[in-house]
Amino acid sequence: MTQQPQDLWQGGPWEQPSPHYPTPPAVVIPPRAPDILRPKRRRPRRALLIFLLVFVLLLGLAVGMLVVRYLLPQTGGGNDPQISQTSQSEDPFGKLERAQTGTGVTVPISQASGPALTATEIYEKNVNSIVSIEGEGEDSYGSGTGVVMTQDGYIITNAHVVADMRRVRVIFSDDSILPARLVGADAEEDIAVLKVEAEGLIPAEFGDSDQLRCGDMVVAIGDPLGYRTSITQGIVSALNRTVEVDGILMDLIQTSAPINFGNSGGALINDHGQVVGITTIKIVSDDGTVEGLGFAIPMARVKLVADRLIAGRPAAMLGITVLTQPEESGGLRVYEVVQDSNAWQAGVREDDILLSVNGVSVDSLDRLKQIVASLVVGNEATVRILRDGQELEFSFVIQSREALG
Repeated sequence: MTQQPQDLWQGGPWEQPSPHYPTPPAVVIPPRAPDILRPKRRRPRRALLIFLLVFVLLLGLAVGMLVVRYLLPQTGGGNDPQISQTSQSEDPFGKLERAQTGTGVTVPISQASGPALTATEIYEKNVNSIVSIEGEGEDSYGSGTGVVMTQDGYIITNAHVVADMRRVRVIFSDDSILPARLVGADAEEDIAVLKVEAEGLIPAEFGDSDQLRCGDMVVAIGDPLGYRTSITQGIVSALNRTVEVDGILMDLIQTSAPINFGNSGGALINDHGQVVGITTIKIVSDDGTVEGLGFAIPMARVKLVADRLIAGRPAAMLGITVLTQPEESGGLRVYEVVQDSNAWQAGVREDDILLSVNGVSVDSLDRLKQIVASLVVGNEATVRILRDGQELEFSFVIQSREALG
């Protein structure tokens, strides 16, 4: 079997299997103190023994009938409850009440202006825009953080904060609580948008994450370990850091600002008080020696995904797999094309070098990801490729993630 190269990019997070999100840390309950006084054991009476024998026989008969029932093939057509339960379990967001999409709302991005703020000023500017999120599942409970996006109740958070939940509620800085509905969620991108029925909320100001530089001061505000609206300070440690999370490659902002359980979905904020990222993960070690490795989804990426979710559009895919390292002459080499995809039907093949999509040059993996995230399913894409020293163009209709599996 041919071994895949280690630097393979299989379409980015949106073309990867849904990641597994761990449950919140368990609460350790101290062991119960042993009983000092123990009841004396009595010899069972004969009648009691007969009763227990009959009970065990009846119980065994009932269990045997159940086993036979569930081992035999089930009939009943498309209304089989076992089938419907399976289909629901495949969607981690299928049990949440949905909000309207296609409202035309988008994430506003502002350019930084004026003098830099102190950490205290940044906190005061944003504290009323950071919310706590609590979710209740069938047999689980989850919590995290969110950022108010609009004054009428759109809220951005991580997808894993609300995954597998039946009900979600939002707690605001004034301790008021409102139920939330799900506008949309993308597990591969780890972005979700919620909606509460409210007016007069204080939205955060969202900044341009593309303007960040390594060494810039940033703060994180969230609910680490349930301590609401906590602020931590650090710097931008790295940009466009590719991190593998459960087999999914994500391009993230690395920061030294401490991020802990509960910070998920919170805000990474620049020195002008603008939210430039949504905190998502941290790297930890078993021995606790790793520190200062927190990560946030860049706001430029968040906007693309959130705008798509609010519009109710499916995620787009080109149907190709490329190598992560650009070619010396430019472009990305195509490693594989999904069989029977529109790209394949149009003529794109492995070992082609992808030069541009819709006239936008593909000079890096990050640029390709941005291009794909902005595509609309059903529209036409034109790709320019290099094959055996000759430039060729192919056009085809963009397909959805679901259509390409």
